[in-house]
Amino acid sequence: MKTYTTTISTSYLNLKSLYLGADAMRDSSFQPGKVAVLIPSDSTFNLEGTLNKQGGLSGMAAFYYKLQLKEGDKIQFTTQNAQGTQSITILSPVPTSFGPPTSKPTGTIFSKQNLRHIFIEPFRPENLNHWEPETETDVYMAFGVLQEYTDYQYCCGASQSLLDKLGAKYVDATKPDAILIDRVSGEYVMGEWKKKSSEFKQNHKPEEIDVLVCWIDDETDKSKLPTKVVALHSVARLAAETNIAE
Repeated sequence: MKTYTTTISTSYLNLKSLYLGADAMRDSSFQPGKVAVLIPSDSTFNLEGTLNKQGGLSGMAAFYYKLQLKEGDKIQFTTQNAQGTQSITILSPVPTSFGPPTSKPTGTIFSKQNLRHIFIEPFRPENLNHWEPETETDVYMAFGVLQEYTDYQYCCGASQSLLDKLGAKYVDATKPDAILIDRVSGEYVMGEWKKKSSEFKQNHKPEEIDVLVCWIDDETDKSKLPTKVVALHSVARLAAETNIAE
C-alpha cells in the first residue's frame, strides 16, 4: 500500500485543514465529499472531514488537537476508497496522551448555567458562492461556507423557545444568535454574529457569549469581546490564498 506525506503549513494549520496532494487524489480516485480519518493506535478516534477538488481536507480541528501539530510537521498516511467510502489512515506521527478533554466540561455558558442536556440537530449547509457581506445576515451565510475551516460547526439559531427549553437566562436584547458546536470538545457553545467586532459591546458583555463570529475584527479593546473571536475575512483570505476554497 502506497504511503503519502504532507507537510503542515501555517495556512492549513490556521484553516484546520490537511492537503492530501494530487498524487493521493489521483491514485485513490478520491472525489470531493466526506473522508474518514483513522488513527490505528486509537480506535476511539472518530473524525470525518470534507474533501474539495483541490485536495484540501477541512474540518480537522480535532485532528490537530489530537496530535498537537505545528507548522512544519510531516504527516504520513495511506488511502482507501472501497464501496464508496473514502478514508485515510494516519501512520505518523503517533498520538500520545493528547486528545479532547474527558473531564466534565467547564467554562462555557452551558456549564456555567447548568443548562439541560437535550439533543439539538446540527444544521449542515450546502456550498454557497463567496461574497463580501453587507449585513449581519450575510455573516450567517459566510460562516455556512467557511465553518469547515474553523473550530466551530453551526448547530442552530438560538430561538427564545429553545433557550427556554435549555433553561438559559437571557433578556431579549442580550440573547445569543446561535448555538455552535466546538469541534474539538464536542460541547455546545453560545455564538453571536456581528459584521464588525466593535459592534459587540453595543448590546453584549463578554461573559454572555462564548464565541463571536464577525467579518472583521476591528475592536481595539479585546476585554470587551468574548475569549473566542472568529474573523471570517481572515479565514476567507487564507482559504483563497491556499487555493483550497471551493
